[in-house]
Amino acid sequence: MKKRMGLLKNEQGIALVIVLLVLVVVSVLGLALMGLALNNMKMSSSERTYQSTYYIAESGITYTMDKVNKGIVDIYNNSPNQTTFFSNVEDMITNLNNEPPYKNFENYFGHTPEAKISIVDVSNNLDSTIRDYKITSIGTIDNHSRTVEKQIRISWVQKNNVTISDTAVFVRETVNLSGGAKIEGGAGTNSSAPSSINLDGGASISGKIYVGPDSGNNVINKPNWMVLNNEIVKLPAIKTFEMPQFPVFPSNSTPPNEKVFKSNSSYDVIYNGSLRVDNWVADGYTLNMTQDLKFNDIYLTSNNTLNINIGNSNRSIVVNSLNLPNGKINIIGTGKLTIYVNNSITMGAGSIINTSDEIENLNKKGNEDTKSQLIKDQVKKLDIFYKGPNLVLSGSQKIYGSLYAQYADLSFSGGSGFQGHIITGGGKINISGGANAITQLFYAPNADINISGGGTIKGQIIGKSYTASGGSLITLDDFNVADLPPILDGTSGGTGSANDIISAQPSREK
Repeated sequence: MKKRMGLLKNEQGIALVIVLLVLVVVSVLGLALMGLALNNMKMSSSERTYQSTYYIAESGITYTMDKVNKGIVDIYNNSPNQTTFFSNVEDMITNLNNEPPYKNFENYFGHTPEAKISIVDVSNNLDSTIRDYKITSIGTIDNHSRTVEKQIRISWVQKNNVTISDTAVFVRETVNLSGGAKIEGGAGTNSSAPSSINLDGGASISGKIYVGPDSGNNVINKPNWMVLNNEIVKLPAIKTFEMPQFPVFPSNSTPPNEKVFKSNSSYDVIYNGSLRVDNWVADGYTLNMTQDLKFNDIYLTSNNTLNINIGNSNRSIVVNSLNLPNGKINIIGTGKLTIYVNNSITMGAGSIINTSDEIENLNKKGNEDTKSQLIKDQVKKLDIFYKGPNLVLSGSQKIYGSLYAQYADLSFSGGSGFQGHIITGGGKINISGGANAITQLFYAPNADINISGGGTIKGQIIGKSYTASGGSLITLDDFNVADLPPILDGTSGGTGSANDIISAQPSREK
């Protein structure tokens, strides 16, 4: 018994047991901590990869937007019209969709990141000038991926190419000058064909001559004796010219109330929906416009005068025929009058629309610069929109206003003239016999323009072709793009920027 108790009290080896127990506990704790650390490291790596795939996807969006922004301006500047523009945009989108995944990234822990891009048309509107697209970028690292989307809108911005400020004449095809015809200012053509510019018989151009981008030495044809000191400039690209969209005529104009708009005499100036100043008792009649009006026709004869008082408001008249065999229309007030003519404009004898006593006195004798400025100020009071097939002024008729003709051919002769902007989609323009126009812009991109017999223009011509002879003269006037009529969107300047053509929503994760 004593021997057994002695064995129980024997503590030899206990230290080893304790050490082993502690070692086991420490090892277990160490393994647990190591596992926790490895798990945290794995989670951190996974989180880092997860965030990185987002940035890879977003970089794909940025890369694509950079290519679209750069490409869209070139496409716009080289597209003559809306149809070609969107066709070229579709080609660009197709090419971008066919590109391999974007991989311009640093190696990521042995893996190559990539962004796979796709662009789809998501347009859901009736506006033909707009296309909506969705750019999708899938960023991938190893087996991890995230998707980022961005929606963009591409818009066709109406063009005008009237910003070669030093050209008096610019055409799509040919310039032909003979018989002492002169261009005071520059001249240019899109054409690169031989003899696109022809000079003969004392004709001259005082400024630069612009020629097509593929022009050779034979693009200008002149007599051997003629010395040409002009600077010749090759265009970097063809200039494009479009007719602006012709407006829809107002439908809310009302027929005149004949009881209200009666003359002071027994003669009915307003009769059966027409306005007639064709009798001496109606001479000097004043039409006070407190609303927009519609007439079947306006008829003046016998050198009678019609005063149209618009006050300080902008008013409009819709009329089927504007017929002035012999008469004068004065516009009274500080506002602006717009006349919409559906069928015909006829003017005879010395008929005048929208003049002033000050201009008439200066026409007899006065400073040309003062007269020119007065005319420009007067022109701002009248716009005429015209749907008829032609307009002929063959006497000393004058219209101090701007003309926007949808399809009309124009013929001015015998001292007649339009004294404002002239914009027409017609195919022929003839100016002869001392006829003249004082205008900032004569815009007829589809027209063959022929000036002869001393016809003169002060301003700038845009046309299909230009032929001048018989001492005809066009003089470049000071040209301010901001003063162009709204129908040509004068502030656009003829070229588009990415900010005008493309807009984008913020990127978001799918």
